Amino acid sequence: MSARDGRWLMTAGLVLVCQMPGTAKGVMFLTIEDEAGPANVTWPKLFEGRRRVVLGSSMMAINGRIQREGEVVHLIAEQLFDLSGDLSALADRDGEFKLPTGRGDEACHTARSHV
Repeated sequence: MSARDGRWLMTAGLVLVCQMPGTAKGVMFLTIEDEAGPANVTWPKLFEGRRRVVLGSSMMAINGRIQREGEVVHLIAEQLFDLSGDLSALADRDGEFKLPTGRGDEACHTARSHV
């Protein structure tokens, strides 16, 4: 949500809502959510070519650019990737889900011996 207007980025999350309001002139809107919160995604031209991904994904990755209009922030999608298979694999994991590189908001503590 804090990325600057026009910045390219990739995000992924659970698909919450997919809608095409009649007043939106054919533009489809998607809301995904990850541990940081919800993200609004839109794409003016991508839907027809990626219909199966859009309508069939329960988890999706999106590559696109940020568009800011006042308080409203959208990710304008250029690429969509279905991650639903990865989502179902998470159910088979035992214990805590550890990121391979660690979280960016965690401090790194090393053990030191005092002589």
